[in-house]
Amino acid sequence: MWRRVWIWRRKLRKGKSYCLRWHEDGRVRSEAVGPNLEAAERLQVKRERDLNSGRPRAFGDVPYDEFRDEELGVMKGRMAEKSVADLKRTLGGFREFCRGTRLTGITPTMVERYFSKRLQEVSAATANKELRTLKAAFSRAVRRGYLEKNPASEVKQVREPEKTVRVLTAEEAGQLLSACPSLPWKALVALGVTTGMRLGEMLSLHWDDLDVESGTVWVRNRPGSPTKSRRNRVLALAPGVCGLLKQLPCSGELVFHDGDGRPWRNNVQTGFRRIVKRAGIKYCTLHDLRRTFVSQLAMAGVNEAVVQKLAGHASIGTTLKYYTHIMPEALRVAQARLPFVEVLRDVSDTYHGPHLLGREETGQVAS
Repeated sequence: MWRRVWIWRRKLRKGKSYCLRWHEDGRVRSEAVGPNLEAAERLQVKRERDLNSGRPRAFGDVPYDEFRDEELGVMKGRMAEKSVADLKRTLGGFREFCRGTRLTGITPTMVERYFSKRLQEVSAATANKELRTLKAAFSRAVRRGYLEKNPASEVKQVREPEKTVRVLTAEEAGQLLSACPSLPWKALVALGVTTGMRLGEMLSLHWDDLDVESGTVWVRNRPGSPTKSRRNRVLALAPGVCGLLKQLPCSGELVFHDGDGRPWRNNVQTGFRRIVKRAGIKYCTLHDLRRTFVSQLAMAGVNEAVVQKLAGHASIGTTLKYYTHIMPEALRVAQARLPFVEVLRDVSDTYHGPHLLGREETGQVAS
């Protein structure tokens, strides 16, 4: 009797997703595939072949190239487009290193050597990210029965050098706004520095996401333009930002567009660099507007859980990084609250003795 594997379609808020279901060892087994129907159909054929082969799935039957193609097909739609591109690049780079071996031919030593090689070619942050990508991909291979153990699980990341967060001052923000060549640019910069929205979120903003009368904006997770955390959040708009948005021409669905209603994407980063140069301030990027928003909230003493919600961080660890990069001025304000600071200041003001003890004071007698 031929044992069947069924494709089950689930309806989710963000769209549809496919799963496989089959009976094995008296239990109902399932495996999530994602929104790609073609990938689900390919896996369906493989699972039925394994079930009806008369033997359990043997580890080592899957070549690396086959796993790579399957992994990209399965994860497409389940991850952001940029994450899928990173996955493709990482799996491709590791493929060149391991020369297309079978999955069971990949050893912890091989992964360790590849990681060491990447540390010599790219930054520690990039190498760590690629290692995390490999770990996740091989974990999924284990769940699918292609590997008995994740060969990357024991490889440890390296410590990354701490980076200085670029935080704009109020004066620099004002210079940026003054240097903007048009009203849409001024609205974009003002929106970024006062709400902390990501560039992609601002460029995907629809007019129905805005309520300039009540001063709120919805950052929505939409098909085709999902938020990074795949969650919605609502933010407050400053009165000045509402005034700028009201002046923008409302033609089409998008707030920021090229005049013909198409998304405003081309040369945005290049245009911002020109604005920074015209403003005459220290180099910064559009993402530094978001960093400024989060850092200024941290310096103002806003609770980290509130900052996490406003910024749309999936992990509180990401938010806490900004609390370790607070500017020296904020640290001095915090230290000034210590109860003994005034006492030490009084002591330093009243003490006028010598900085170094003379020979007589140390008990030494001149000869």
